Amino acid sequence: MKRLFYTLLFVFFTPLTLSLSLFSLWQVDRTQRLPELISQQAEKVLGASTPMELYAALPPAVGSISQAIAVGDARPILIRQYLEKYHSPLLPYSDKIFEVSEKYDLDYGIIVAIAMCESNLCKKIPDGSYNCWGFENGETNFISWEQAIDQVAKTLKERYYDQGLVTPEEIMPKYAPPSLEKGGAWAKCVNQFLDELK
Repeated sequence: MKRLFYTLLFVFFTPLTLSLSLFSLWQVDRTQRLPELISQQAEKVLGASTPMELYAALPPAVGSISQAIAVGDARPILIRQYLEKYHSPLLPYSDKIFEVSEKYDLDYGIIVAIAMCESNLCKKIPDGSYNCWGFENGETNFISWEQAIDQVAKTLKERYYDQGLVTPEEIMPKYAPPSLEKGGAWAKCVNQFLDELK
Protein backbone atom coordinates (compact mmCIF):
# COMPACT_ATOMS: atom_id res chain seq x y z
CA MET A 1 0.00 0.00 0.00
CA LYS A 2 2.83 2.33 0.86
CA ARG A 3 4.45 1.66 -2.48
CA LEU A 4 1.16 2.42 -4.29
CA PHE A 5 0.89 5.69 -2.37
CA TYR A 6 4.39 6.78 -3.45
CA THR A 7 3.72 5.72 -7.02
CA LEU A 8 0.49 7.73 -7.16
CA LEU A 9 2.22 10.67 -5.50
CA PHE A 10 5.00 10.49 -8.12
CA VAL A 11 2.50 10.19 -10.98
CA PHE A 12 0.41 13.17 -9.83
CA PHE A 13 3.10 15.52 -8.59
CA THR A 14 5.89 14.89 -11.09
CA PRO A 15 4.04 16.59 -14.00
CA LEU A 16 3.07 19.42 -11.67
CA THR A 17 6.63 19.81 -10.44
CA LEU A 18 7.96 19.63 -13.98
CA SER A 19 5.44 22.24 -15.11
CA LEU A 20 6.39 24.56 -12.27
CA SER A 21 10.06 24.05 -13.04
CA LEU A 22 9.49 24.85 -16.68
CA PHE A 23 7.53 27.94 -15.69
CA SER A 24 10.47 29.10 -13.59
CA LEU A 25 12.65 28.96 -16.69
CA TRP A 26 11.17 32.30 -17.71
CA GLN A 27 12.82 33.84 -14.67
CA VAL A 28 16.37 32.56 -15.35
CA ASP A 29 19.08 34.07 -17.49
CA ARG A 30 17.63 34.12 -21.01
CA THR A 31 21.00 33.99 -22.67
CA GLN A 32 21.12 30.23 -22.07
CA ARG A 33 19.55 27.91 -24.53
CA LEU A 34 16.02 26.82 -23.64
CA PRO A 35 16.43 23.11 -24.56
CA GLU A 36 19.44 22.82 -22.24
CA LEU A 37 17.50 24.41 -19.40
CA ILE A 38 14.53 22.11 -19.91
CA SER A 39 16.82 19.10 -19.99
CA GLN A 40 18.52 20.21 -16.76
CA GLN A 41 15.18 20.74 -15.02
CA ALA A 42 13.92 17.37 -16.21
CA GLU A 43 17.04 15.69 -14.79
CA LYS A 44 16.43 17.33 -11.43
CA VAL A 45 12.76 16.37 -11.27
CA LEU A 46 12.90 12.93 -12.83
CA GLY A 47 16.37 12.00 -11.69
CA ALA A 48 17.43 11.06 -15.18
CA SER A 49 21.15 10.60 -15.60
CA THR A 50 21.31 11.14 -19.36
CA PRO A 51 20.36 14.36 -21.17
CA MET A 52 16.91 14.42 -22.67
CA GLU A 53 16.05 15.41 -26.22
CA LEU A 54 12.96 17.46 -26.90
CA TYR A 55 10.79 17.10 -29.98
CA ALA A 56 7.90 19.13 -31.25
CA ALA A 57 5.23 17.96 -33.63
CA LEU A 58 5.16 19.71 -36.99
CA PRO A 59 1.91 21.43 -37.87
CA PRO A 60 -0.10 19.84 -40.66
CA ALA A 61 0.54 21.14 -44.17
CA VAL A 62 -2.13 23.67 -45.07
CA GLY A 63 -1.09 24.50 -48.61
CA SER A 64 1.94 25.26 -50.67
CA ILE A 65 3.92 28.42 -51.25
CA SER A 66 4.90 29.32 -54.76
CA GLN A 67 8.26 30.97 -55.30
CA ALA A 68 7.35 32.41 -58.66
CA ILE A 69 8.02 36.13 -58.85
CA ALA A 70 6.28 38.25 -61.41
CA VAL A 71 8.67 40.69 -62.94
CA GLY A 72 7.13 43.95 -64.05
CA ASP A 73 8.54 46.37 -66.54
CA ALA A 74 9.95 49.37 -64.66
CA ARG A 75 10.45 51.51 -67.77
CA PRO A 76 6.96 53.10 -67.83
CA ILE A 77 7.37 53.93 -64.14
CA LEU A 78 10.78 55.50 -64.78
CA ILE A 79 9.30 57.69 -67.51
CA ARG A 80 6.41 58.74 -65.28
CA GLN A 81 8.67 59.55 -62.32
CA TYR A 82 11.04 61.52 -64.52
CA LEU A 83 8.24 63.62 -66.04
CA GLU A 84 6.75 64.14 -62.60
CA LYS A 85 10.10 65.22 -61.16
CA TYR A 86 10.38 68.00 -63.76
CA HIS A 87 6.68 68.94 -63.73
CA SER A 88 6.36 68.24 -67.45
CA PRO A 89 3.08 68.75 -69.33
CA LEU A 90 3.83 65.29 -70.79
CA LEU A 91 3.20 63.56 -67.44
CA PRO A 92 -0.35 62.40 -68.35
CA TYR A 93 1.15 60.86 -71.50
CA SER A 94 3.94 58.84 -69.89
CA ASP A 95 2.30 55.51 -70.77
CA LYS A 96 1.73 56.73 -74.34
CA ILE A 97 5.43 57.59 -74.65
CA PHE A 98 6.38 54.09 -73.53
CA GLU A 99 3.79 52.45 -75.82
CA VAL A 100 4.99 54.25 -78.96
CA SER A 101 8.61 53.59 -78.04
CA GLU A 102 7.77 49.90 -77.96
CA LYS A 103 5.62 50.13 -81.09
CA TYR A 104 8.45 51.66 -83.13
CA ASP A 105 11.22 49.72 -81.36
CA LEU A 106 12.95 52.83 -79.97
CA ASP A 107 15.01 53.31 -76.86
CA TYR A 108 12.29 54.00 -74.29
CA GLY A 109 13.97 57.18 -73.08
CA ILE A 110 14.88 58.85 -76.39
CA ILE A 111 11.58 60.75 -76.82
CA VAL A 112 11.82 62.14 -73.29
CA ALA A 113 15.54 62.97 -73.52
CA ILE A 114 15.13 64.88 -76.79
CA ALA A 115 12.16 66.79 -75.34
CA MET A 116 14.28 67.72 -72.33
CA CYS A 117 17.08 69.08 -74.52
CA GLU A 118 14.82 70.87 -76.99
CA SER A 119 12.17 72.37 -74.72
CA ASN A 120 12.85 71.62 -71.04
CA LEU A 121 10.29 68.81 -71.31
CA CYS A 122 7.72 70.92 -73.20
CA LYS A 123 7.80 73.90 -70.86
CA LYS A 124 9.32 76.17 -73.53
CA ILE A 125 7.44 75.66 -76.79
CA PRO A 126 5.40 77.87 -79.14
CA ASP A 127 1.83 78.17 -77.83
CA GLY A 128 -0.48 75.45 -79.13
CA SER A 129 2.28 73.74 -81.14
CA TYR A 130 2.67 70.59 -78.98
CA ASN A 131 6.20 70.58 -80.44
CA CYS A 132 8.59 69.64 -77.63
CA TRP A 133 11.17 68.09 -79.96
CA GLY A 134 12.27 71.04 -82.07
CA PHE A 135 10.86 69.63 -85.31
CA GLU A 136 11.74 72.02 -88.16
CA ASN A 137 13.43 74.32 -85.67
CA GLY A 138 10.17 74.50 -83.72
CA GLU A 139 8.05 75.42 -86.75
CA THR A 140 6.03 72.17 -86.84
CA ASN A 141 2.62 72.32 -85.17
CA PHE A 142 0.97 69.14 -84.00
CA ILE A 143 -2.74 68.90 -83.23
CA SER A 144 -2.42 67.16 -79.83
CA TRP A 145 0.09 65.64 -77.44
CA GLU A 146 -0.90 62.15 -78.57
CA GLN A 147 -0.42 62.98 -82.25
CA ALA A 148 2.90 64.70 -81.52
CA ILE A 149 4.26 61.78 -79.51
CA ASP A 150 3.24 59.25 -82.17
CA GLN A 151 4.62 61.37 -85.03
CA VAL A 152 7.94 61.97 -83.27
CA ALA A 153 8.34 58.24 -82.58
CA LYS A 154 7.40 57.31 -86.16
CA THR A 155 9.85 59.88 -87.57
CA LEU A 156 12.67 58.66 -85.33
CA LYS A 157 11.97 55.11 -86.48
CA GLU A 158 11.68 55.76 -90.22
CA ARG A 159 14.25 58.51 -90.76
CA TYR A 160 16.86 57.52 -88.18
CA TYR A 161 16.64 54.05 -86.64
CA ASP A 162 15.78 52.35 -89.94
CA GLN A 163 18.78 54.13 -91.49
CA GLY A 164 21.10 52.75 -88.79
CA LEU A 165 21.17 56.05 -86.86
CA VAL A 166 20.41 54.91 -83.34
CA THR A 167 22.67 56.68 -80.86
CA PRO A 168 22.40 60.42 -80.16
CA GLU A 169 25.80 60.88 -81.85
CA GLU A 170 24.51 59.17 -85.00
CA ILE A 171 21.17 61.01 -84.94
CA MET A 172 22.67 64.48 -84.32
CA PRO A 173 24.17 65.32 -87.79
CA LYS A 174 20.75 64.87 -89.41
CA TYR A 175 18.49 65.99 -86.52
CA ALA A 176 20.50 68.93 -85.18
CA PRO A 177 23.30 69.73 -87.69
CA PRO A 178 24.31 73.08 -86.11
CA SER A 179 25.25 71.17 -82.97
CA LEU A 180 28.18 69.57 -84.83
CA GLU A 181 29.91 72.97 -85.01
CA LYS A 182 29.44 73.35 -81.25
CA GLY A 183 31.27 70.15 -80.42
CA GLY A 184 28.27 67.84 -80.35
CA ALA A 185 26.37 69.61 -77.58
CA TRP A 186 23.01 68.14 -78.69
CA ALA A 187 24.22 64.52 -78.45
CA LYS A 188 25.87 65.24 -75.09
CA CYS A 189 22.62 66.75 -73.84
CA VAL A 190 20.49 63.80 -75.01
CA ASN A 191 22.95 61.30 -73.53
CA GLN A 192 22.98 63.15 -70.22
CA PHE A 193 19.21 62.97 -69.90
CA LEU A 194 19.06 59.38 -71.12
CA ASP A 195 21.49 58.48 -68.35
CA GLU A 196 19.50 60.47 -65.81
CA LEU A 197 16.25 58.83 -66.84
CA LYS A 198 17.68 55.33 -66.53
